[in-house]
Amino acid sequence: MINIFKQSELYVFYDGVNTYRYTTGMREIIINDNTYIKESINRTSIKRDASLSKNKITITMPITNEVVKQWITPDISKYLLVDIYTLDRNYQTTISWSGRLTQTSVSDNEMGMTFELLITRTAQTGVNDRVQRNCRYSLYSERCGLNRENFKIMGEVTSYKNDVLSLIFEKEVPSGYFSGGIVQVPNGEQTFIKNHYETSITLFRHNQQIVDNLRNGITSVALYKGCSRTLASCATFNNTLNYGGFPYLPLEPLNSGHSIV
Repeated sequence: MINIFKQSELYVFYDGVNTYRYTTGMREIIINDNTYIKESINRTSIKRDASLSKNKITITMPITNEVVKQWITPDISKYLLVDIYTLDRNYQTTISWSGRLTQTSVSDNEMGMTFELLITRTAQTGVNDRVQRNCRYSLYSERCGLNRENFKIMGEVTSYKNDVLSLIFEKEVPSGYFSGGIVQVPNGEQTFIKNHYETSITLFRHNQQIVDNLRNGITSVALYKGCSRTLASCATFNNTLNYGGFPYLPLEPLNSGHSIV
């Protein structure tokens, strides 16, 4: 007799606000008052490699899935975590893998979501946060604590070539104001800003949506102030209490770089 429960997996996705629960089993189930919805989910095999960069999996779900709908247009200021559990015939669950979303790819019918291993959630040892001078938090993330809407300025695109946007800003800002910031087009697609000089900004990657919008006469974009992740830059946001770096670390390593253990 085939044990369908032992072959089933549970997937729990969490974006910091919402939790989505799914099962690959034959029907919806309830465990500890939590409902797991039956869903068509496929994934690549789980690897256990000394190189953390190789410990990735890709989860594929239908384009109609609620999690997929939220990430059709990725929000680079947000995150998505997943816990994968195995389920035995006694409805006992065992966590088998945890990860953080790093990449998505979309086809007509489904989305592939690549997750990297989140070692601190799988009871493994490893470095989670670094002790460094610069801030280790993503700008406008939960740990950063800033509301990016308070630092938004609208702009009108006059040209876009070789990842360089020329714009007219709704108000005057100094060069560098948007360096390290974000540009967002009306449909929600966002791109990091590499550099800002006068009325030009350079993007980290090509943004096809901006090209398509310009062809359709849509020139409006939203721009969000950038940060160089230094204490001085953090102070321009009046946010030093949330600074995620250690700016007063000694310039030279303690004990000449030798272990003190």
